Amino acid sequence: MNEKEESPKVKFNQKDYVKCAEDVIKYLEKEEFSVITNPKNSKRGSKDTLTTSAIRNILSSTSEIYDMVRAQGPEAVRDKLAYLKVKLIYQSGRNAAVKRFVKVSKLIQALDRLERYYQKPDEKAMIILFCRYMEALVAYFKYHGGKD
Repeated sequence: MNEKEESPKVKFNQKDYVKCAEDVIKYLEKEEFSVITNPKNSKRGSKDTLTTSAIRNILSSTSEIYDMVRAQGPEAVRDKLAYLKVKLIYQSGRNAAVKRFVKVSKLIQALDRLERYYQKPDEKAMIILFCRYMEALVAYFKYHGGKD
């Protein structure tokens, strides 16, 4: 896929987040370096392979945030959201496929957007939406053949 081809539009809202997650995974699936593990083109454990384990690791942090925000409110998860951003950036630096996943799915931009919602009435709903978007990304990745 050439660089000029436009990546999917990510609409970070309640109505479209599931479709956006599916579009992101389908787009990544078609890319040249095959984000979804292709045994013919990559070796197990290859540095530039996105695995279910890699993104489920991110999902586990997101799940913890989801549980905390529901039980304790948005104030309780601010530090965890900041740490998740650091974790995404670190993992992106270690693995080109994770970096591409984070970029196309716009996870960093979504976290930045959450920062702008601090102290607003719908802050909790936006954090929950982010968590559900991450869960949808992992689900579609696995559905479309993502490997461990």
